[in-house]
Amino acid sequence: MGITHFTGLGKSPGAVTSGLSYIKHEYGERTKYGAMVERVIIFTSKNIVDGKEKAIPSVYNEYMTREWKKDVRSNNSLEIVEDFLKCEFSDIDIRVYVVDVNDFEDCFRIITQALLKFHPRGKTGKHIWVNITGGTNILNAALMQVVYLSGFIPVMYYTFIANLQQDGKYLQPFSGDEAEFLFKRLDVFKTNFDIRFRYILEKLENIDEFINDQELLSRLKNCHPDLFERMDITLFRRDYLNIMDGWCLEREESNIRINNNGKNLLSRIRSPLFSMLVGEEYSRDTEKLTAELKDREIRRS
Repeated sequence: MGITHFTGLGKSPGAVTSGLSYIKHEYGERTKYGAMVERVIIFTSKNIVDGKEKAIPSVYNEYMTREWKKDVRSNNSLEIVEDFLKCEFSDIDIRVYVVDVNDFEDCFRIITQALLKFHPRGKTGKHIWVNITGGTNILNAALMQVVYLSGFIPVMYYTFIANLQQDGKYLQPFSGDEAEFLFKRLDVFKTNFDIRFRYILEKLENIDEFINDQELLSRLKNCHPDLFERMDITLFRRDYLNIMDGWCLEREESNIRINNNGKNLLSRIRSPLFSMLVGEEYSRDTEKLTAELKDREIRRS
């Protein structure tokens, strides 16, 4: 069993390839987990897949130099990345999932499904690293949220290029000078989801009208004493209601109620996919939760 890499892809193929190249040369091709790069899961837009958005001009350079190594025969980012991976890594598995890279919910859902497909909760899954260099900020925000909520992914990494206009074209690291090129590994720790937010929203949803915040806290203490019994109104307002105000609830002085965004957020939190991601649910059939991916898996090499 080797390492599976999740990555976003936009118009810059090097955002994907340079990190994988660095890992190959600096970490070695094999680890105790197997191949350092056994599988690459690419999340990208339909326009990138179809070639409607052209790749930036790319140079297949020799490792750690700006010297030419091979011709790049395509202006399609996905094709350039695939050709590079097949050339640099033997027996590599490449999979591509189309997402709306400007829609956080779509990115989050598909990335979560892909994660649970390759690392089902309650089972021994694949060893996964995540590259947060390529693609849109929205796509990478979804990747990072999935990483922190799941606890399945121990490593994120990115590559930094000081002069993107001049050096963003290279498919491999072009300099050992960290002021010009840098590979940065980020070790990850799981972030626990604070279930109190859910219980607050659920109580407000059941009431569905304005309620005094002290009365709300009193009801929460009765329902969930282990979580709210020692909480006073100052802490309740400071650490929860003030944060939620204008986001998922609305307030009129000391009276609050859930808003539409709060109802949508609660629906998302209750979803089987989210519950499986954060570890609240182990018994559901992962194949049913990830079945949609069968239609989105468009290429396997």
